[in-house]
Amino acid sequence: MKKKRSQRLNVVLDLARRKREMADRYMAESRQRVVQGEQQKKQLEIYLQEYQEQFTRAGQSGLTAVAMQTHRFFIAKIQDALLKQEETLKQARYQLEMVTEHWRQAYRHFQAIEKLQVKALAAEQQLQDKRLQSEIDERSQLQRARGI
Repeated sequence: MKKKRSQRLNVVLDLARRKREMADRYMAESRQRVVQGEQQKKQLEIYLQEYQEQFTRAGQSGLTAVAMQTHRFFIAKIQDALLKQEETLKQARYQLEMVTEHWRQAYRHFQAIEKLQVKALAAEQQLQDKRLQSEIDERSQLQRARGI
């Protein structure tokens, strides 16, 4: 027996649902990478500020040339790490934008298939109602014919 359109659409709807759920996971992971990147950047900024303050305090009490060079070298390393973290965060944000657009498309596709299935179910129900009404009318006419 031929499957109803709504039943065939179930398969398509299930695939669309899976794609949407996968897009949900990708978006959550991408958001998490952005949040982690922002936290790491903030930690590096705090660490840099603390180390610069420590360097200033140490400089006031007198530092040797080697100690000063070591402090400056370490500050430069922290600044470099901060720049790299900012670039990583920029990439994570860009990826989040791309993933968000993919999620939107998957969600719209799912909604469109879902609407098609609802329409198919309504059309099938309407057809079934018409058939039932026809049967009722036919029986009613048969009973009238027998009664005459």
